[in-house]
Amino acid sequence: MRIGFMMGYDRERMEFAKRYGFRSLELMAEPGNGFFPGDAGWEAKADEVKAAFAAEDLRISCVAGFYINHMDPAQEAAARERTRGTILLAERLGVGVVAGFAGRIVEEELDASLPKFKEMWGEHARFAEDHGVKIAFENCPMGQYGLPVGGINMMCTPDMWEKAFDAVPSPALGLEWDPSHLICMFIDPVANLKKFGAKAYHVHAKDAHVDRELMSRRGVWYPGVVEHCSPAMGDTDWALCIKELLRQGYASDLNIEGWHDAVYNREKEDEGLVIALRQMEQFVLQD
Repeated sequence: MRIGFMMGYDRERMEFAKRYGFRSLELMAEPGNGFFPGDAGWEAKADEVKAAFAAEDLRISCVAGFYINHMDPAQEAAARERTRGTILLAERLGVGVVAGFAGRIVEEELDASLPKFKEMWGEHARFAEDHGVKIAFENCPMGQYGLPVGGINMMCTPDMWEKAFDAVPSPALGLEWDPSHLICMFIDPVANLKKFGAKAYHVHAKDAHVDRELMSRRGVWYPGVVEHCSPAMGDTDWALCIKELLRQGYASDLNIEGWHDAVYNREKEDEGLVIALRQMEQFVLQD
């Protein structure tokens, strides 16, 4: 297991990662960046990207490619091609996992998205299986105050995970598990892993903190009651989470999604990344 953070193909960010001891990354990719399928000469450029990260001993644990609403009719066709392209890119890079959102029919109950999920992601799952790649859905609701209301991602509650995996029982489909979103919904991350850890194909190292004193006065629908933060700076018990991930057979990395922290963002984001790395290194012997 290694620790890294999300980044694009950027030599300056690679140098920063190497300097401070990060050993992994989640590669952000999208059409038009030169190495995405469909871009002119993308195969050669992708080979260059793969070689550059390997030369720095930075392991690409996941390709982040489709954090969009796949069920928005205006985006559906482009989202399909983007998902397929992300899978093909991962195959070219020798990366086993791609990640993003599942989409959602907005302004409807979560269950209303299940028929579309079965149709859309059943097709994508077969494509992923054919190319030796797994699909990991981040469990971010994308709703106000970190809750599912008004969000664009149906794969945001354990109840929906069960229903979705039953609807498409493919080994290609799993989770980009992120405990911060569970904390926002008052779900115990360790207990959650005991049930769903085998479906954790990639992990976002991100945390959240519940200000219970403020919540007792204002309720959960209030700014600042739940605050996203860097890993080991919130309410997640990372020692127990990592131990449970290993118990469940997790064999990938932890990648920090750092810019959400209310303090360590913008010009202080890199400082927050390094502090988080030093905290997380207590629990991980980077191989």
